Amino acid sequence: MSTAAAPVPTSRWEPVIGLEIHVQLKTRTKMFCGCELSFGDPPNVHTCPVCLGLPGALPVLNARAVEFGIMIGLALGSEIARRSLFHRKNYFYPDSPKGYQISQYDVPLCSGGRLGDVRIHRVHLEEDAAKLIHVGESGRIHGSDRSVVDFNRCGTPLVEIVSEPDLTSPEQAHEWLTLLRTTLRQLGVSDVNMEEGSLRADANVSVRPVGSTELGTKTELKNMNSFRFLERGVRAEIERQTGRLDAGEPVVQETLHFDPGSGRLTSLRSKEEAHDYRYFPEPDLVPLVVSDELLAAAEAALPELPAARAERFEHALGLGVDRARELAFRRELGDYFEQALAAADGSRDAATAIANWIPQLVERIGSDAD
Repeated sequence: MSTAAAPVPTSRWEPVIGLEIHVQLKTRTKMFCGCELSFGDPPNVHTCPVCLGLPGALPVLNARAVEFGIMIGLALGSEIARRSLFHRKNYFYPDSPKGYQISQYDVPLCSGGRLGDVRIHRVHLEEDAAKLIHVGESGRIHGSDRSVVDFNRCGTPLVEIVSEPDLTSPEQAHEWLTLLRTTLRQLGVSDVNMEEGSLRADANVSVRPVGSTELGTKTELKNMNSFRFLERGVRAEIERQTGRLDAGEPVVQETLHFDPGSGRLTSLRSKEEAHDYRYFPEPDLVPLVVSDELLAAAEAALPELPAARAERFEHALGLGVDRARELAFRRELGDYFEQALAAADGSRDAATAIANWIPQLVERIGSDAD
């Protein structure tokens, strides 16, 4: 099922976009320790020797996070590795207390798959870093002259979903990420709230001559915190790259920050490669083995997913493609539609009438609220 209309080429160049999505899992405790997860609690109250990386502290894998990771892989049609490995990804940032992140490298939990027209490269488990807060003398966030760290978030269970570079416009990236968020919310594995940081997206962007199959030099836009900013940031980077190429200047591989206030792109650092992180197997964790029982439990927990629901609305109830997707990709509208249909006679005529009425109701409520 298509997730967007065909892209419009930018001048003589066409964009190629891949997304890396970090999803905080809705478990009770952190990935490798017993600290409770929280949002909005006072800083640094949910920490322990394990998530702070103190000497002698040993990690213990969160079984619920593994189950959620498998559910995500199954929902995306990925191949579930019956044996996968954790690695240490070595880097130093102020929000990384251990100086490394426990992640998965060459043997991830899930490989391959597809959502809509976009292929999935991999889905793997890892832990989140802490949270940097930039403040100035007056306490203002902007114009900051110092930073503080809240370690409550460090060690939060994450799933990273990496797409193949199959997206070809900012609008398509926005729409596909919306479908992914709806799918994850339907699974119940995450709050997927971008404002609270439980869903974060990085975009790998490159351009190439129209009709070419070769990939251009890519840049990465980091941690965009809303769908609208993602779309704006990707569009700005496409314009920047095509401008450089039209002027005969090369595109340099680097990591960029998009400021939604000014619309400016600034370079953060040269783009790291795998060897820069000096991956090696995590010595304190045994390989993760997915048992038949765990796989069966994850399969049994899968609900009807948005893409399947849209197809049912279309084929069983006779709704048009756009209307079926509009209802299925917004869970609350789809649930309301099915409840209203059950209260009517359940016919295809009733389905069409209710499906056409609900968006008008939503628009009226929105107008009244304004």
